[in-house]
Amino acid sequence: MAAAVEVQALLRFLTKDAKIPLAEAMPKINVLRKQQLNTPESIFKADEAVLKTVFTDDKVLKQVINAAKRVVNPRKRPSSEATSPASKRVKGESDVLDDEESLALPLSDFSLDEIENMTIETNRAPLFLAFTIAVLAYTHAEQPLSSRWSLAQAVVSAGAQSKAKYLGLTSGPTAEEDGWGLGQPKVKVMGREVAIMRRHVVSKSEADASAPSTAFWGLDLEALRRSNGPLIAGNAGKKQDGPPIHKPLSARNYLLKSMIIVEQDTSAASEQEKGNSAAKKGTAKNLASKREEAAAIILKAIDTVLQSWAADLSNEELDQKAQSWYVRVRPDVEHGQGGWGQRGKVQLQDILRLKKG
Repeated sequence: MAAAVEVQALLRFLTKDAKIPLAEAMPKINVLRKQQLNTPESIFKADEAVLKTVFTDDKVLKQVINAAKRVVNPRKRPSSEATSPASKRVKGESDVLDDEESLALPLSDFSLDEIENMTIETNRAPLFLAFTIAVLAYTHAEQPLSSRWSLAQAVVSAGAQSKAKYLGLTSGPTAEEDGWGLGQPKVKVMGREVAIMRRHVVSKSEADASAPSTAFWGLDLEALRRSNGPLIAGNAGKKQDGPPIHKPLSARNYLLKSMIIVEQDTSAASEQEKGNSAAKKGTAKNLASKREEAAAIILKAIDTVLQSWAADLSNEELDQKAQSWYVRVRPDVEHGQGGWGQRGKVQLQDILRLKKG
């Protein structure tokens, strides 16, 4: 019981105080607990190099550190917040929503023969995200990549919220059950209906003339509930001025840092434990590159399977297939709360065996 309370408190700190999306916070819980970083106070006192092994993204790391400061010293604002006016903020995920070039899926130069015997370590949420973003290229090819990332994250987030409630990590209804998406148009992806907001984009026709088309953002219903609405659409262009949406760049960054190729003497867990602080700082860039490579390999394997079936299945059938394929290859984890965010191994040969013969 005490463990469950601890997990709930830590999850609340990450999602509410540090404002990390639930699906991204999931895999951090067990890692933090193993390092005895199970309260805002312990995180506040921890060496930054240690925290960096858990929160490899610099922006997320800063969010966590500042959140811990606010919780421990509620009357003292972090200096970076106190001295940095909004007008001087560096343009980031909250500002740029539809830069399609920056949202490109990572590509792998490895051949299928080379990746067939590889093993990837990850947890279930990013693997589900990988299957979702891959299948959307076939079932919703008309959507720009920014929309597909947003829709994919909406599906993953809704699933994470339902799972957290099922495991007893959260109480009360989810935002979806609470009616925050009521009346909104919905799109069905990976068997789940998610609330969307229409957006207008300009695409190039074959005659090179600008042609308006309708695309979607996946609505972030939990964020909408936290802000207490209202759900009023605005001009979702380079900056968000409407209801909260799932940011495409956040989804992409989450996927690209959540996987690693399992080598003979190393794994994502052991890489976090070995070496001193200086060594960790020196290998951070290399580790990020390895994680992106792992994500690219997973996506290549999944796309190979989807491509082999696409001509013979309807969009709805391909969506259903993708759901079942994910269930077949997802990593094994403990049942109950112990499996929350737990990492496991995905065999690439298991994915490639799903190809149409």
